[in-house]
Amino acid sequence: MTQATVVYFSATVSFIFLCVGVIAGWTANEKLHEFMYGRAEQDNIHPEMLDDEGYLINEELLSVRFIDEDDEDYDD
Repeated sequence: MTQATVVYFSATVSFIFLCVGVIAGWTANEKLHEFMYGRAEQDNIHPEMLDDEGYLINEELLSVRFIDEDDEDYDD
């Protein structure tokens, strides 16, 4: 075999292994992310967001913000 043929085959094989490695790494990363964070989002639901039977409340919820008016008096 000539030197050009060896360089061609080694470059082609290296590129194929690079592509397979990127695809395998991407897939493994997605599976790991789904395993670590996929269930955590479902487990961290506040009890206030569930009805009596344990299902998520699917309606508009009321939110209230309390403003402390005493803070404005101390700005002088």
